[in-house]
Amino acid sequence: MTEEFLADLAAIIGAACMLIGVLLMFLMVTLFFRKTEEVERRIATPGKQLDGIRSIWGNGPIGRWMRVSHVYAFFVFRKFPRIGARIESRMGDEEEPLPRSLKLWVIVPYTAFVILTFLFFFSGWYLGVFD
Repeated sequence: MTEEFLADLAAIIGAACMLIGVLLMFLMVTLFFRKTEEVERRIATPGKQLDGIRSIWGNGPIGRWMRVSHVYAFFVFRKFPRIGARIESRMGDEEEPLPRSLKLWVIVPYTAFVILTFLFFFSGWYLGVFD
């Protein structure tokens, strides 16, 4: 593989990641948000951080994005050893176990978005955009 081919490939990957990532973000705050609200309703106990986030950020596009981010953070941070239980108790409680399919409605799209964002910036770095 030549350097020119790799540069073209990085440019195509970067553009595709940007387009798919923006589309995925749009889907998360519109179509997928109904499932996120259901998850949030089940884990945001009164007086906890997720309950406050819901009232502070509201239901606009940026507020929805922040709410999706915080629900995702709840599921990710609670898996950390030693500090995960403290973070989980501060953010909310999963009093009744959520179905795996409901959790995946939040975890899969957001994780894909994070990976696509990383690939977008990595391809830009490879192309020398940040120099």
